[in-house]
Amino acid sequence: MKQVHRGWAVFLFLALVAGILLRILYVNDMEYKEDEQYNFHQSQLIGNSIAWPWKGIASGVYLPNPGMSIWVFAALAKLFGIHHPTDLATAVQLFSIFGILLILPFAYYFLETIEEKVVWLWSCGLSLVNPFLVWIHRKLWPEAFLPFFSILILMGWWQRTTIGGAFVWGLVGALIGQIHMSGFFFAAALAIWTFFFDRRPLHKADLLWKPVCWSGWFAGSTIGALPLIPWALEVMRNPVGHSVLGDWKEMIQLRFWVFWLTDPIGISLGNPLGVSKGNSQWVQIADFLRYPLWNGEPTYLVGLAHGLAIGLWSVILGLGLLRLWRGRFDLEGSFIGRSSWTAFVQNATFWSCGFLLTLTGVSIRRYYLCVTFPLEFILLVRWANPLTIAGRRILISLWICELVISANFISYIHRNQGAPLGDYGPAYRVIKDKLPEHLR
Repeated sequence: MKQVHRGWAVFLFLALVAGILLRILYVNDMEYKEDEQYNFHQSQLIGNSIAWPWKGIASGVYLPNPGMSIWVFAALAKLFGIHHPTDLATAVQLFSIFGILLILPFAYYFLETIEEKVVWLWSCGLSLVNPFLVWIHRKLWPEAFLPFFSILILMGWWQRTTIGGAFVWGLVGALIGQIHMSGFFFAAALAIWTFFFDRRPLHKADLLWKPVCWSGWFAGSTIGALPLIPWALEVMRNPVGHSVLGDWKEMIQLRFWVFWLTDPIGISLGNPLGVSKGNSQWVQIADFLRYPLWNGEPTYLVGLAHGLAIGLWSVILGLGLLRLWRGRFDLEGSFIGRSSWTAFVQNATFWSCGFLLTLTGVSIRRYYLCVTFPLEFILLVRWANPLTIAGRRILISLWICELVISANFISYIHRNQGAPLGDYGPAYRVIKDKLPEHLR
């Protein structure tokens, strides 16, 4: 990427080192509740004492996830000969890093303008130290696999006018929803937006424009959806007994867009630190804000980092809204995203995926948006305008804030042997001796 300043190599190297350390340090402090125990146990049984199952653990809306949600753990365990929970956690953590790093070849081979390359590289750097992603990627949850598959979908979509690219787009789009069902909404949103708005050139003078190869997309989608047939049959034979849809109360909370706008700035650790079975525990969150401790005394650096991150986010949001206002909220540019293909896929997810998930009325969880990686970060970076000196200073300041929060989160969990008052619970090293032998 010769056009990109050499300083990027230093920044991305530092971000990579930080991202790896934040994920693999103190692996014995990992969460190990029912879901994590189930995923590890299944990874040891599948292909040995039991067949590869067509359905996995129940989702947040009671409907069982497709079997691929646990196949991914079994595949890692078999590939690397893993027989211990912490070894599986390390493999998942490193795979999540690999997924994030797919941004680099994507930017090199698929993006043409320096403006787009810079936006994606900033998104890579921020996501490596983002506190929410660090927390999720340290869990034995299938969400840690999603960045890899999301980038593959985008790679295929970028080549959607060729049969090979469209096939990959359709194939991986069908598979990602079987790893986590939020993937179905992401894949559907991108297909819908493309069908309605990518029916003519991005720029009127673009003589090289070609139509989407929908036959390739359909073939890939059909093949990728084949494992859903036995899953659907099992679900019909064993109905969940609960409605998988929510109501209007969930719709009006607009959680998708609240999470989308707040996830990339690093203030999203309330659930592991402050919510236990639905009861808010502000004492523990307040305790975390006191960190790091110096000779036992609080420095409140984490609290300062949170406040600064919110302030920087407010500036970025203001700059973005001002830019929209100056463009008079142009339908083509602001809503559809015709200024670039990056803007197009960003808006497809922001609007189409957001409405699809919201209108179901389901209780949207923050981790559902892992499937939209890295497009949450893309919007933030684009609005900050990283090609300007002010924009770069804002983003590097935000990166430092997120690094401070993430590093202290890992330290807090280690020092306190988990987060007993939050959803995190006690760390694995605390409970492992109390577990049955097959779960240790």
